[in-house]
Amino acid sequence: MSRLALSAAALAVLLGLAACGTDEPEPATQDDVAAEQDADNDTADDTDAATDAETISVDAGEMYFEGVPDTVPAGTITFELNNVGNAPHDLVIEEHDDHTVAEVGPGESASGTVELEPGTYTLYCSIGNHRQDGMEVTITVE
Repeated sequence: MSRLALSAAALAVLLGLAACGTDEPEPATQDDVAAEQDADNDTADDTDAATDAETISVDAGEMYFEGVPDTVPAGTITFELNNVGNAPHDLVIEEHDDHTVAEVGPGESASGTVELEPGTYTLYCSIGNHRQDGMEVTITVE
């Protein structure tokens, strides 16, 4: 190979390495920083919305519900239903088109989330004759 060919090859290698650059990131522009801050704020808003939900832990036993407060704030409500009994149970909201919030077998837990407007709601267990045997409670949403 001639000297000229070797020089051209060496120059090509050097130019290729220079084009690769370094691993250092380019400095951020103001637009990049603003976009990143917006993304961080969006994530914070989503997290805040998830933590803004009222959570109510309800124990379902042999023909009773325990832990349901008399009043709750309007908005997103998460019911955690814990079956502490030997029979299956569910939690249904009558004024929400008999919506089943959660169903649990003996020893199980499940949760469901609903939006509740101000008003009075009846919660009950729809399994068998559980409602007639006392598994019904009324809450007020303010």
